Amino acid sequence: MSEPHRMTLRPPWEREDLLDGRIRFRRRFGKPRTLDDSETVWLVGEAAAGAEVRLNGELLGESDGRFAFEVTNRLALRNEIAITATGDIGPVAVEVRG
Repeated sequence: MSEPHRMTLRPPWEREDLLDGRIRFRRRFGKPRTLDDSETVWLVGEAAAGAEVRLNGELLGESDGRFAFEVTNRLALRNEIAITATGDIGPVAVEVRG
């Protein structure tokens, strides 16, 4: 199996301080242009335990410190990831795995 192709979602991230003390981080990104039938797309990253991770408004799940969600069939041409956490987030990337 080949190494995943990783595209880090660099700043700028939109930051919104919520009334309950949490922070919502948002970032837009495009769908990878060329995917083979054997390839899958994953959102991977680091966030505090319990952070909610959403793609285009759909809850993918919660972080346990790190997260990895397969999103191949959920991607549109333009997408938005939103992470709601109790503090800052670590690196977040789109990985194409084959």
